[in-house]
Parts: sequence; structure tokens; C-alpha cells
Amino acid sequence: MRRRDLLKAALAMTGLTACAHLGEDASETSRPNVLWLFTDEQRTDSLGCYGSPWARSPAIDRLAREGVTFQRAVTPAPVCGPARLSLFTGQYPTQTGVWDNMAQLFPESEHLTALFEAAGYQTAGIGRNHFMSSNPPFQTVWYKHLSDQVSWFSYAEGFDEAEYDVVKYPGEPYKWIFGGRFPGPIEATSEWQTIEEGKRWLKGRDAGAPFFLRLAFNAPHTPVSVPPPFDDCIPEDAVQYPADVEAPSPAEPSWIRDGLRRSADARLMSPEQIRKARRYYYGFTAFVDWVIGSMLAWMEEEGLLDNTIVVFAADHGTHIGDFGLVQKQTFYEPSVCVPYVFWRREGLARDVRLTTPVETRSLLPTLLDLGGIAQPEATAGLSLARCLRDGVEPPDDPVFSMFTLASFPELEHDDPLMMVREGALKLSVRFAPEPTDVVLTDLDADPLERENRADRPAYRDARDRLLAMAIARMETAER
Repeated sequence: MRRRDLLKAALAMTGLTACAHLGEDASETSRPNVLWLFTDEQRTDSLGCYGSPWARSPAIDRLAREGVTFQRAVTPAPVCGPARLSLFTGQYPTQTGVWDNMAQLFPESEHLTALFEAAGYQTAGIGRNHFMSSNPPFQTVWYKHLSDQVSWFSYAEGFDEAEYDVVKYPGEPYKWIFGGRFPGPIEATSEWQTIEEGKRWLKGRDAGAPFFLRLAFNAPHTPVSVPPPFDDCIPEDAVQYPADVEAPSPAEPSWIRDGLRRSADARLMSPEQIRKARRYYYGFTAFVDWVIGSMLAWMEEEGLLDNTIVVFAADHGTHIGDFGLVQKQTFYEPSVCVPYVFWRREGLARDVRLTTPVETRSLLPTLLDLGGIAQPEATAGLSLARCLRDGVEPPDDPVFSMFTLASFPELEHDDPLMMVREGALKLSVRFAPEPTDVVLTDLDADPLERENRADRPAYRDARDRLLAMAIARMETAER
């Protein structure tokens, strides 16, 4: 059976039709194009539009200034594979069964991107394509995760790491490259090659049909190898984290203390190494912003932005010494909160910043709604289209994030971990299998997450309410 027939069959199973779009009399060319810009492991404080005083991010800042920014967007999972699959399906890890990067591939099932294809879109995923699925979610897929010069843990043969100021994680089991200069021209980076391939695809597509293009970058995920002049564009003394957050939180749950720290303890690094890692990380995000700006400028010249929705997001954040940690896989704000910006020349609000917590699981349902494309009933309520059109806050509904530490088999830890946030209150819990390690923080009173209020009488009702939500969500889990 041809792919198109498979799509129609899948749509029929959902009760939808392949011709559902902007309206009965809408033509394919009237539907908005989609450009989804997707980074990996990007903190919100890497962007000026999120209030960072040291960030260099003019391209994304412009999208925010002319569009809508969700200031408190939460990833469905603070680890790569589960987060990405959740975005493609609109489902939580409790529904997909994918909780970590070592999980079996999600079974053959249509992604939400298939609905764009069935509605006449040409679709492509270019760059870092970590789908966690045996069924590619795009018609065209081009893979490029890393450059030929730098791998996850080492530079290629012939490059002396000492000459490139490399800083690595000194612990076990993985010698992540947290900083260094890129040993080649910008054109050799995977980020530059990703946008060049995106341009080639746009040039070769059928101009009579709308397009859905996702450009996915490995950066600023490790290896943090930064090409000049971005390698020194952020002065080390410009990056200033609050002093209280440099040490582990007194509210740290045991799964971090006794589990994650065995592979991600920033206290193994010297203060000089941490400062250097931060300088290179924010230089890397400045480079990615420049690459994205180059792509947007080219599309502007080609007339490809006139009817295009642009969305910028990351799969999750990361730690760079804060909370005494490196990497991600926590529910602390720098790990679980991500950039989430929407832009369109006409039809969306401008220069609006919305502060109600939302889930990035809403990304594809929102784009489907903006394109007038029907979607499965299970995801229809996720759309944030009204917020984007009218510039109004979304409902203050609870948001969830969940994963396991099994991405690192050495940790021997696969208990489900879940976070539920309601307004400023955030609860995390470990299911082992009974609920344990309950941590409740009040981000209004304690933005640095230093106190566990779970046992305080004034917070008892809130704890019980949020814990009940987590237990109910876990009871539906597929594992």
C-alpha cells in the first residue's frame, strides 16, 4: 500500500478525512506553511527574550518581539527521546511507553505530522532526527546529528584537544565535551549543513503545495564545540547564576542524590571549568541563533515567510553546574522549562508574553488548529491557537513531565519519575512502585527550589491534590 493510502486509512480510523483543512473552499496554497525550528538541550536563559542579560539572540528575540512567547513552557520529558516522541504524538510517556532513550521503538503508528501530509502538505525533517519511532514522521528525512570533526566525547584524529581549549566531564561513565572551539570552518558544522539542506529541500519542492519543514539542530547539546567568532562572544564574567543555586538543593530527592549524581555531579569540575563550560554553552546558543537568523533572512529574500508560521522550541533544558549538576534529567526549572515562541507575519498577536504554564506537547495540535486541519479528539484540547491569535493567557490547567533515569543503564534506576505543576506549585514524585520522594516547591516563594514544602501544614492540601493527579496519571501508564 502506498504511503498516501496508509495515511488515508489511518485518518479514517480516527474518524477524520484527508481533505479536512481551512474550509470547504480553501485551496492548498492558502494554507499556512510551517517552519519548525528545534534545538536540543537549550535553556531559556540563553535568550534575551526570556530576560537573559548575557544572551546574544537577535533572531529569536525578533520572533518573540513580533510574535508570542510562552514564558513557562514545560517539556513532556526532560530527556531527548521521550520528549521528541511526545511532541510528535501529542501523548505523554505514560501513553507512548517511551520513558527514556534506551526504550524500544514506538510501534508503527501515525504521528500528528501525518495529518499535514494527508491535507496536501509536503513534509521534511532535516538535521537531528531522534524520533524513537520505527515510522518516520516526515515524507523526506535527512539525518545530520554531529559534524565529522567532533563526536560526543572526543575530537577526530588529527585534532589536539588541548589546542581547542576543550573541557570535559571528568567523572564516569561518559566524558561529555562541555566546551571547546570547533576545529574547522562554520560550513563544516552540522548546524550550518542542516540549514543548507533545508534550503535545498525548499528549492526542490512543489511550489504549488504548502510545506511543513522541521529544522532540528543538535546544538547546544553536547558536544559543545563552538566555531569562531562565537567561541568568545560571551565574556565569562557576564554569566552570573544566583549564588544559592551553585550548590545542590537541600530539597534534592534521593533519585538525584543517589542516582543521577553518579554520572552528572558538577562538583567533580573546578570553578574554572564550570565558568568555561558556561561561556562556551552561551556562545553555542549565540551561534545557533545566528544560523537560524541566516535561514530566516534567506527565506525572506525568497518570499517564503509571507504565509509561514514559525515556531521555535527545544526538547528540554540542561544544567551547567547549577544545582551542582550537569546535563538534564531533573525537574528543576533549567532542565524542565524550554523556549517556546510562535511567529507569523499576519494573524497572530505581536510582542505578547504569556506566563501561564503550558506543555510543549501542544506544539503540533496548535499548528494543526492554526492550519484548519482536523485532528484526533484525544489531542484537540491541547491547541493554544486562541492564545496566539488573541494574545490571551491559556487556562491554568496542571502540566506534567515524566521520564526515567534508564537512559544511563549504569545507574540501574528505572523507576518512573513524574512532575505536576499547577500555577507556582510544583510537585515531583518517584513511583517505586508506591509514591515516594515527594518534593513540593512554591516557585513564587522559592524560585531557586531550595525548600521542600511537602510536609508543611499550610501546603498539605496542595500536596495531596497534586499527588493525586500524578497517581491518576501513572495508573494509565503503558510500560
